[in-house]
Parts: sequence; C-alpha cells; structure tokens
Amino acid sequence: MFAVKSIGLFVALVIAWYVLKVVADWKIFTKAGEAGWKSLIPFYNVIVEYDISWELVYGVLFLAATFLSSWLSSKTGQGQEAVPAWQTILQSVSGLAMAVLHFIQSVKLSKAFGKGVFYGILLFLFGPIFRVVLGLGKSEYLGPQ
Repeated sequence: MFAVKSIGLFVALVIAWYVLKVVADWKIFTKAGEAGWKSLIPFYNVIVEYDISWELVYGVLFLAATFLSSWLSSKTGQGQEAVPAWQTILQSVSGLAMAVLHFIQSVKLSKAFGKGVFYGILLFLFGPIFRVVLGLGKSEYLGPQ
C-alpha cells in the first residue's frame, strides 16, 4: 500500500511540475511577442525559445544533439556485444553539447528579460520554478542580449 501511495505522489508531483512549466512557458512566450500556444508543441517550443533568447540555429543544434544522444542511447542497450568506443564518445560529446547549449540558453533567456547571469544559472538548475517567476513576474522582454 505504501508503494502505491508513493507512486501516486510521484505522479502527482510530475504532473504539477509539468503544469508549472507549461503555464510559465506560455507567459514567457506571450511576453516575448510569440503566441502562447507555441509553448505547447514539443520540439517547436524549443526552437521558438532559442529564437526569442538567442538564435534559431542553436535551437536546431540543441535538438540535433538531443536526437543523436537519444538514438545512440537506444543502440547501447541492444544485445550483449560491447559498445564501440566511437559510439560512447559520440554519445558523451552530444550529451555535453546539450548541457552547454542549455546552460548558455538559460543565461541568454535570463538576460532577454533583464535578469543577470545568476538568474540564468538558477533557470538552468531549477527551471520550472524560476520560469514561473520570469513568466508571471514583472520582468519585461528586452530581446536577445
């Protein structure tokens, strides 16, 4: 019975976390002059967010690194044979690229709304919480900095 309650609590927290992110992203998009519904479409929302905070091309690179890392990860779990070194290295590099691009984008998003680097670090580490503050707070969109 405890396990069922724990799983239920976990699912409720995940749903609440996602709802917070959706509300915050909708408000961030509308503050930036984009239609809020664009925040609801997977992958497209990443492209739009990179466009309002940095440059579109980096959003495409982020998604490419995400798909590459995911594809390589799915290949490592198949069969008992050893994973080639090039595959492990490429997966690590794509994961690192995703993290670096996301970190820079978080700082750029922060600056696009008149916040500093420290706020960008907080966005990177605790995204939904600080996205709510960014979206529902008094900050105004200044454009890519």
